Amino acid sequence: MSPQGWPKLSEHVDINARSSTAEGSLLNYPTAPPSLLTTMASRPTIPDLAGPQMLGFLLNWGLQGVLSNQVYLYHINFPNDSWKLKALVYGIFVFEWAQTILITTTAFEAFVYGWGNIESLTVFHTTWLSVPIMCGIVAAVVQIFYARRILILSQSRVLAGVVVVLALVQGSAALAGGIMLKRLTSASEQSTTTPAIATWLGGSALVDIVIAVTMTILLLRTKSGLMQSDNLVNRLVRLVIESGTLTASVALVDVILFSAIPNQLYHECPALILAKLYANTMVTSLNNRTFLAAKHAAVHETTSTFLDGFGRSEAETTNVHVTPFRDSDTYTAGDIPLRDAQKDLLRPSAKTFESV
Repeated sequence: MSPQGWPKLSEHVDINARSSTAEGSLLNYPTAPPSLLTTMASRPTIPDLAGPQMLGFLLNWGLQGVLSNQVYLYHINFPNDSWKLKALVYGIFVFEWAQTILITTTAFEAFVYGWGNIESLTVFHTTWLSVPIMCGIVAAVVQIFYARRILILSQSRVLAGVVVVLALVQGSAALAGGIMLKRLTSASEQSTTTPAIATWLGGSALVDIVIAVTMTILLLRTKSGLMQSDNLVNRLVRLVIESGTLTASVALVDVILFSAIPNQLYHECPALILAKLYANTMVTSLNNRTFLAAKHAAVHETTSTFLDGFGRSEAETTNVHVTPFRDSDTYTAGDIPLRDAQKDLLRPSAKTFESV
């Protein structure tokens, strides 16, 4: 018999079990289910949501300032350009200002009116329009502009047509992606738009690469062995490669971030600047006519078809003088020297540019 008041052995076991259980629960508290921990770990933080957007907004405004300066230089240096080319430059400039205004309203919605509300960082506001749709339109216009250059250089409608078709495909995908984003209530749902967005960004990068490779090959074919004219061609090739590589690289980074990290907004930063890069590269290529003409003023005849792309005649050759630089009749091109100052014979490689 157990002494009176002592617990039985079974009771000892129960007490010990209860004690160990209680002790374990205290040591492990609080313990969340693994699924909840995984969800909490994958949930984006405020820096993940706000950081890329803020950086993109700032870079967008900075590149708009660069574009304003480029358009001003174009305005004072090429007052006699064709009205089509002027309409293209000024039209894109106004279009880019409209995009910047829309992006600024989004910044106010997210960081001012929605201050302290994390949901305001995940809503698209006006970016469904200002980013995919407007960027797709600008990219398509700039790419078609380069397609015309390819047509003039190669005299191949098929080659230029391929570039135009690809540009329209990426532009259409951007339009579809923007419409799909407008229907979403949060960025957490944006993975449903991956096919359209990937087609837009991947197609845009593909077109840029095709343009860069094609124009590089066409320009290199114009070399004659004359140092001064070949140096000019080399400068044009570098400009084409740098422009195409820049826009294609940003588009590829954007699509990789969008596809690989669908629940984050890291892709917002490159997406917010892509349209500005297209606009800046186009206007910069036009303004380089002044620089190229100054560097190669000893070449007295140049074609007026390559760099403006909207010349009066695809077979027109104009005289280049040292001064002034603002006359587009003499500096409409500043491009590819088709005749040497000491030779009155047209190079065989230039026969695709004008009739002999």
